[in-house]
Amino acid sequence: MNVRVFEARHVISFLLIASVIALSALTSRHSSLPAPDVREITAQEAQAVMAVGAVVIDVRDQAVSGRAHLPGALLIPLEVLEARMEKLQVAKTAEIVVYCGDGSSVGPRAAGTLNRAGYTKAVNLKSGFQGWAAAGLPIAQN
Repeated sequence: MNVRVFEARHVISFLLIASVIALSALTSRHSSLPAPDVREITAQEAQAVMAVGAVVIDVRDQAVSGRAHLPGALLIPLEVLEARMEKLQVAKTAEIVVYCGDGSSVGPRAAGTLNRAGYTKAVNLKSGFQGWAAAGLPIAQN
C-alpha cells in the first residue's frame, strides 16, 4: 500500500511540474513585456509626435476601438495589420504611434511587427488607450 501512495505522489508531482512548464510556455507567447526591438513612449511624448504629424494606429479589436480612440487614429486591429501594411507604405519613414488598451499586450506586438517590416520609427504607447485617457488627453468618440 505504501508503494501505491508513493507512486501517486510521483504522478501528482509530475503533473504539477508539467502544468507549470505548460503554463510558462503559454504565457511566454503572450507576454506583457514588449519585444526587445520595440521602443516605448509616454502619452505626453506621443502627443508631441502626433502634433508634428505622426501616424497613429489603434490595434485594438474594432468593437472596442470604434467606441473611442485617439484623434486621427487609423483603426487597424492586430489581426489584419500585416494584410494592411501595403497601404501604409507612405508611412514607412514616418513616425508611427501604435497603441492597444493598456500598452502591454497587442500594442508592443504590433509595433514589433511594423519594425521588422521596415517601419523603423514605429513605437508603442506605453500606457495604451487607458493611460492616454487617464492623463486627460483628447479622445475621439464615434
